[in-house]
Amino acid sequence: MMRHGLTRRAFLKTSVATGCATMTMGREVLAQTTPRSRPNVLFILTDQQRLDTLGCAGNDDVQTPNLDSLAKRGVLFESCYVTQPVCSPCRSSMVTGLFPNATTVVENNLHLPADLFAWPRALHDAGYETAYIGKWHLGVEPVPDYFDLWRGFHTGWKHWIREEPFYAAPGEMDSEFRERMNSYPSVVPKQESLIGRYRPDVEADYALEFIEANKDRPFACWLSFYPPHTPKEAPEEDVALYRGRIEPEEQAVYHAMVHRLDWNIGRVMAQLDAFGLRENTLVVFTSDHGENHPKRWNQHLKRLCYDSSARVPLIMSCPGMLPEGKRVQHVVSTVDLCPTILEFCGMLPPSDLHGQSMKNLLSGNHVPWREDVFVQNNPYRTWERKTDSTDPDMRERCVITDDWKLILNTSRAPELYHRRGPVEDADNLYGKPDTRDISLDMAKRMLAWAKTTGDEIAPQLVSQWFPS
Repeated sequence: MMRHGLTRRAFLKTSVATGCATMTMGREVLAQTTPRSRPNVLFILTDQQRLDTLGCAGNDDVQTPNLDSLAKRGVLFESCYVTQPVCSPCRSSMVTGLFPNATTVVENNLHLPADLFAWPRALHDAGYETAYIGKWHLGVEPVPDYFDLWRGFHTGWKHWIREEPFYAAPGEMDSEFRERMNSYPSVVPKQESLIGRYRPDVEADYALEFIEANKDRPFACWLSFYPPHTPKEAPEEDVALYRGRIEPEEQAVYHAMVHRLDWNIGRVMAQLDAFGLRENTLVVFTSDHGENHPKRWNQHLKRLCYDSSARVPLIMSCPGMLPEGKRVQHVVSTVDLCPTILEFCGMLPPSDLHGQSMKNLLSGNHVPWREDVFVQNNPYRTWERKTDSTDPDMRERCVITDDWKLILNTSRAPELYHRRGPVEDADNLYGKPDTRDISLDMAKRMLAWAKTTGDEIAPQLVSQWFPS
């Protein structure tokens, strides 16, 4: 199978060939420049967070003051869609700028191929000090070697720490490291023990330490919080803010988890301010998918192309480089994050990425922006046994423009929604006489995207539902 995307070696070779002055691809070279000649990157990722969990997105029932402040000092995207509404595939797109069918991470718990291009590797090789903190979910056998500091885990760790966390080194096999630690456990002084603490609080502490240690050099810190993903758990002081105000109880806890994340994000932003780094730090905040509440026809909290699952918050802020208080209504994708970060850091993104840099869109330059984004989806877990209520072979593709959304499914009838309607994804207009031309146009867009990305499912679906 042909794999899309440049390998590390090919990227470095291409970088030299371009002769681009901004493409200094060596730590020794970059060290000779002024420490703050390139922006730092703080990439904050949450898990399973809907856009409507934020006050700045119009929810008056929540308290997210720090993220609201970040939006006021940056750009809020109102229509950011994931490449696939489930953790690992979407994360693979964020790292590489490719759709999941090209990264081969088309389902949860698949490892990201080590030879694929990745923006943290590019920054690492360009002299940035790099860190990963929190849930990775793209394989740790071995731990990615382009992070100088690794405080990450594959997935599944509890939100409350029940055992002392320990971490393999970048490039090391996590399983081998854990085997050694189990054989020779370290003795942690009681006053330094982390047992019983809420994990996002500890992860924010790690970020604070990393930023302080690298405040005088270019750094890239990826801070990946597991909440508000299930299980629904948050400190009581946060839950108390929503108990009785948001129903049912589990949704009160869900929003309490977001509130706690907001508090921790505020701590990290205050650190940037204290060191005078805000105007030279590109802050990106987003999530890997939303949450279907109430659950829809597949009874999953994700794995659907509806906005509750496929549309996520996206805020980008760098007061020294970006406008403040700007809102973008154009559709964008999480696949666009990789080339955008690279271009802001003075690097030319590889030409074969599926994503498109949003730098000009963010900067307010009057340049054309594409009219559509796409979502791949497996509505059911592919490893499940087929039952009357599940179909692990079911596949789905979706195309979204500023005004319309078309969903094609191997088993279910097509769905066409007008995105400017009063309720999102509520009134299926597919098959109406006055929407036939719109449906055909959306299907053609899907075919064009499939040709560009190498997706094999979209042509099958278009042929199935739009026979010539």
